Amino acid sequence: MLIGIDIGGTFTDAVLIQDGCIIASCKRRTTKQNLMVGLLEALDGVLTKVNTPDIERVTLSTTVITNTVVEGKEEPVDLFVITGPGMNVDHAFPVEPNYISGYTDHRGIVVEEANFNEIDKKMSQRTSLAAVSAKFSVRNPHEEERLSNYLRTNCNDTYTYVSTGSTLSGSLNFPRRTISAYFNSAVSPAFARFKTAVEDALCARSIIAPLHILKADGGALPMPIISERPVETVFTGPAATVLGLYGLGAIGEEDTVALDIGGTTTDISLWRNGKPLLMKHGVTIRNFPSAVRAFAVQSIGIGGESIVTMKDGHIAVGPERKGPSLALGGSHLTLGDALLALGTTHYGDVELAKQGILDFGKEYGLVDYEAKASIFSISRTIVATSIETIKTAIRATIDLENKRPVYVVADMVNPNEFTVEKLVVVGGTAAALGPLLAEKLTLPVDVPFGGAVANAIGAAVALPTIELTAHVDTKRRKLVVPELGIEQSSTLRTGDSVAKEALDLLATEANRLGLYSTDKMEVLSIEDFPVVEGWHSVERLITVKVQLQAGVTTPIFETDSSVGEIGDNYDK
Repeated sequence: MLIGIDIGGTFTDAVLIQDGCIIASCKRRTTKQNLMVGLLEALDGVLTKVNTPDIERVTLSTTVITNTVVEGKEEPVDLFVITGPGMNVDHAFPVEPNYISGYTDHRGIVVEEANFNEIDKKMSQRTSLAAVSAKFSVRNPHEEERLSNYLRTNCNDTYTYVSTGSTLSGSLNFPRRTISAYFNSAVSPAFARFKTAVEDALCARSIIAPLHILKADGGALPMPIISERPVETVFTGPAATVLGLYGLGAIGEEDTVALDIGGTTTDISLWRNGKPLLMKHGVTIRNFPSAVRAFAVQSIGIGGESIVTMKDGHIAVGPERKGPSLALGGSHLTLGDALLALGTTHYGDVELAKQGILDFGKEYGLVDYEAKASIFSISRTIVATSIETIKTAIRATIDLENKRPVYVVADMVNPNEFTVEKLVVVGGTAAALGPLLAEKLTLPVDVPFGGAVANAIGAAVALPTIELTAHVDTKRRKLVVPELGIEQSSTLRTGDSVAKEALDLLATEANRLGLYSTDKMEVLSIEDFPVVEGWHSVERLITVKVQLQAGVTTPIFETDSSVGEIGDNYDK
């Protein structure tokens, strides 16, 4: 049996799955002051249906790292960079870096070794965390490795955690790798505390199954592995949604817009030919572009608990959320209250919701002589305003995708613009808002069963995913795999031969890490550039990216009849 838990901004969901069947689900409020409280309440809600020895795996989609960086609560980090000649990067990073002389050129040749004697001279006070990044380290990670080893062994045991850019990403883009390395170290203490709390809680419940954590790219990795790269767990909510949609079989071959409407936000993802679109380079972490791979998801501040206000004489919904809906004992009118008043959803105290809408109408002079009619009218306006905001955001997301730079001549000649043909809606507010969206957007809208806990489903069934990058310089006869710290001689001379070697290395690494699904490996890209010398192209620079294919362990095809409405058992 598989357990999936998603810690969202408003609710924490848990599901129990066996052989593609949802055996149990539970939805509890997220306890932001102590995430473990809500997590354990949701977990305990599904443990009643299983004997703990039968649990095969527990997978979490967590907001711990997202909250840490969004709230600026990461730890201070000493950042060391080896830039060599080139552009000025003084203001490219979250902190002022410590520049170390030396550099590696674009071919991966160490032109000047880094001088570590400068470290003691430049720094009078140190933190316990460090990050190291060198330009062109993906072509040769030698200098990064030397510097990180020096910090670990020669700095009086100062540094307890050191991140390196090339092990987190094998792609060219020195600033992005550097930012990934910085945040990876900065969030490591918060992740370590979370790891200890979760492992202790599972142990107390006699759960000995492997614990996996979902990454932003939709892969799940065992806790010991992800502890070395916690930055990859940032913004995992959208990834959980994508995996949930895969598991539920909700996406066809049409150009599809998927909405995850929760209590706080609505996440918008675009799908083409049955696959979600990915960010080209990586996510932005607090306005800094990183190399962390993720799905191309846009978020807007509209959810079931978005507050309703009056702005410039017009009803406005969101982006703020100030606790639960009035129907659940909150103190602010929300979109959820309006949906309750219209009868499209059922939870809490509907009379409290209606009274709140009536009070809102009286405060702003919206109430006519018949209170019942006013409640209906105001509720319809609140919902229509929310739908218009979502509609505008969908249009902006599609426009952004269609305006992305084109790099292939074939795409210039035959542009393939994204044109939405279908809408799929999941999340806690999906069942209530989905039909109304269909009415207003004149699009086919699918609200799949289990959509209320789609994120937890996605976490439960996520396949493990790792990516490797193989660089070959045929002139130097060198093979470099930066994520593994490999630099060795090579006689490979073609893209296909490098791809085969990369896949073999990926299978070996996956087996070392104890991951399964090595039969689902794929080549993401092959770049093969000629090196022209003396007017002749005789050598090549070849870069191949491979990964364990993202996806799900099993499709979800049915629900235990005793479960009832999936995910509806919260705060009643």
